[in-house]
Amino acid sequence: MDAVTQSLLSVLPEMPELLSVRCSILTAIRQEGPVGRRSLVGREGLSEREVRAVCDLLRKQGLITAETSGMKVTPEGERVLDLLQPVIRRWTGLEELGTELCRKLGIQKVMVVPGGDDDDLTKHRMARAACGHMAGVLQGGAVVAVTGGSTVAAVADEAAAAGLPEGIRFIAARGGTGGDVKSQANMIAAMLAAATAGDWTPLHLPETLAETSIGPLMEEPSVMEAMAVYDRTDCIVHGIGDAIELARRRGADEETLEKLAAEGAAAEAFGYYLGRDGSVIHRLRTIGLSRSQIDRIPHPLAVAGGTEKASPILAYMKQAPERTVLVTDEAAAREMLRLSGGETK
Repeated sequence: MDAVTQSLLSVLPEMPELLSVRCSILTAIRQEGPVGRRSLVGREGLSEREVRAVCDLLRKQGLITAETSGMKVTPEGERVLDLLQPVIRRWTGLEELGTELCRKLGIQKVMVVPGGDDDDLTKHRMARAACGHMAGVLQGGAVVAVTGGSTVAAVADEAAAAGLPEGIRFIAARGGTGGDVKSQANMIAAMLAAATAGDWTPLHLPETLAETSIGPLMEEPSVMEAMAVYDRTDCIVHGIGDAIELARRRGADEETLEKLAAEGAAAEAFGYYLGRDGSVIHRLRTIGLSRSQIDRIPHPLAVAGGTEKASPILAYMKQAPERTVLVTDEAAAREMLRLSGGETK
């Protein structure tokens, strides 16, 4: 950050947040327009009165127009928004934070959004960043696999406004776990397809299977179709979980939980329980994307945030494909740097 910018921010420390909020509203209008004010309420935590004030200011500055059908961004608004996006990232320091963390993790890119700790507002910020990344790297007809979880479910909520190309095929990366329907991988894949005029390949299986069940199920036509789709996957959108928490959620008995804890299980992803060094401690018996298929996917996209996820993310990244892009929040990013110290991948 240059000296002039530092001096400016010392006098107006609220400027980065103010600029970020206004640009977020302007971005939403560009993506969703024509759009009414009420549909923007809640974005960046704004009330209806606050959204009205921001929209009135943007209209007076000639950045948006307000018509009967809703608000739309003007050509000047488009120009200003494109110019300011990199400025916001620099002023908030999140770009530098992402770059430093990226070097520590040894992956392709880290995108850091403001906020934490695992609140809905921050989840949707991460989701919008993930959707923006997908919109930039995917083409129509691509295949996207998704895991379950509330953070990946937020990606489905934000997909309609992200400008993703039409014709993407979505598929669950593995079977369902039970619990909240909206956070199941199958449901998330279906919601993404509906939001983006895409297609959906269902995978109607439980997440954990008996060893004797896997062979016969692999011969089922619907499962064989899913396996063929996995071989063509271009992007995998996945969360990263805390190993013990997820094992408990899956109904593991106390003996299994104690064993995982004794062996240092820190993270879970794709049915693999990982130690802090990234080694596989335990694997679920499941049908879904295989490790060899995951390693071949061109665009692995991990979405996880919150301070408590810092240790699981670090563990997973020890063995993540180098092409991985991580979307996380500021709280998790700073905690990861604190935990990792000078250590690199």
